[in-house]
Amino acid sequence: MEYLLNVITPDPATGGTMLFGAIFFSFMFMFFVAVGVTGIANRRADIRNRIVLDRAIKSEGSVGEQDWENAPRSLRFQSIANSSALLAQVARGAKSGEKETEKSKLQRELVRAGYFGADSAVRFQMIRIVLTAALPLVAGIMLSYFHIELPPSTRSAMLAILAGLGFLLPGRYLVRRQRLLQQQCRNGFPDFMDLMVICAEAGLSPRAAIDRISREMASSYPFLGANLYLLSLELRAGATLAEAINNLGRRTNLEEVNNLGSLLLQTEQLGTSMGEALRVYSDEMRDKRMSRAEEKAHALPVKLVLPLGLFVFPVMLVVIALPVFLRIKATLFQ
Repeated sequence: MEYLLNVITPDPATGGTMLFGAIFFSFMFMFFVAVGVTGIANRRADIRNRIVLDRAIKSEGSVGEQDWENAPRSLRFQSIANSSALLAQVARGAKSGEKETEKSKLQRELVRAGYFGADSAVRFQMIRIVLTAALPLVAGIMLSYFHIELPPSTRSAMLAILAGLGFLLPGRYLVRRQRLLQQQCRNGFPDFMDLMVICAEAGLSPRAAIDRISREMASSYPFLGANLYLLSLELRAGATLAEAINNLGRRTNLEEVNNLGSLLLQTEQLGTSMGEALRVYSDEMRDKRMSRAEEKAHALPVKLVLPLGLFVFPVMLVVIALPVFLRIKATLFQ
């Protein structure tokens, strides 16, 4: 062991820390290489399972597999692999009747945070593990470099706290990003409904309207536009409009989107006018957005009490009381 420490670093004070870091990063490198190879091997299997699932849901007269499905080098296969792998893991999880795994839950949370990559879950776990190990490792090196002597219990507690922070920080960042993107979707959804009404009255079908609106909203609301593009991909794959809207609600976690899915389903079942239903629902979305703005405006005076009490009131007290104090001093202490 002493020979290994001398090879890694000549300073015995930092030898244990450097050895731990070298072993840890070597282990993590091998682990993520294995995970990456496994993910690449299983990606095409996920796509094939999705195709089998779709054909099982359809009628018994479905055709057999096409040639392009068995040709991994074909452009069409690569296109479906890039655009449908995420939908196969996230949107189709509830339909298969299987219990949702931790990986699919993490994938769903990452999609809600705007990370649509098929390997985003692996990257997230890698960042979490690296931060968990890097923060205490850097702290230990800094303590040894500046020759800061701490009791063993204090040193262990500090390193454990830093490791816990490194493990929790990515999750907190994910939650904060989800809230920001959810607010972006909530702000842009009334505009989406207005554009849907215009397209419906112009004679466009819902599928063509969503495909056009997804490109229009990508500049003003990027996250909502990306989700609408995934919605158009689902419609192209053969999903019904209400089913695709429900999947959009799972990705955005918005109650308004789930209500829209129920509205479209009832419209199809009852045979009513879709344009009129979308217009009524669009007006309701506008009223809801105005209600949220009024609620924030009414809550503003209450939120201003604390900053006024901490920063404005002491200044006003000094300005008002200082002349009186000076006059009293001049009168009594001449």
